[in-house]
Amino acid sequence: MLLSRNSYIVLNKRLLKKIGINASIILSELINYEETSKINKDSFFITKISKIQLESSLHPTKIKQGINKLYKNKLIEIFVKNEEEMRVKILHNNISSLTNVNQQCNTNESQNTIQKSFKKTKKFKKPSLHELKNYFLSLNNEDESEIMYDFYESKGWKIGKNNMKCWKSAARNWIRRAIKINKIFPDYYDSQIEKTLNNNPTELKKYHNHLKNLGWISTYSPSSGTTWKKVK
Repeated sequence: MLLSRNSYIVLNKRLLKKIGINASIILSELINYEETSKINKDSFFITKISKIQLESSLHPTKIKQGINKLYKNKLIEIFVKNEEEMRVKILHNNISSLTNVNQQCNTNESQNTIQKSFKKTKKFKKPSLHELKNYFLSLNNEDESEIMYDFYESKGWKIGKNNMKCWKSAARNWIRRAIKINKIFPDYYDSQIEKTLNNNPTELKKYHNHLKNLGWISTYSPSSGTTWKKVK
């Protein structure tokens, strides 16, 4: 039952949003009269403004406005006999169509919300070192996959306080930063720079990789320790 009334009124919320409370109360009274009088559905019956006023406590002006709204929304057909009396037919199919369409829209909105929720909560899967290395090589850039992997592994694969969403995007950002840093490093071996980077293994490794890319190699001797020289 879409709307019903015994000692109290039950209003359908979807219709309430569509036509307002007064029109919904009037429609409830009309349906109640149709049911209690055992009138066949989709048949005309006679009712009065005063009767609706008695059952609903609405002012006659509000009742006329509500009936007009029901007619405009094609929920009833009506023939006015005089200021007091009228013939009414309730269009149950239109009422059902209205509520079913709204219900379907609500269902679709709920499904879309659930789908969006699943998309938003998609679990991040960290790459393997092999995957990260291949991605670095595919971008034709200096391979810093091990440095990046060790760095984010120590951070729990978080960027700041937030979980990483896309490791490929993080890798591209890593390469951009590395290019900027490499521009700072000189294109030659400087023992003083090496000493200043001893407390920062990540930057020290980047400096050494920078030298390797320029054709420098590390050598060791008992007297001078590890040093770098340019391959001729």
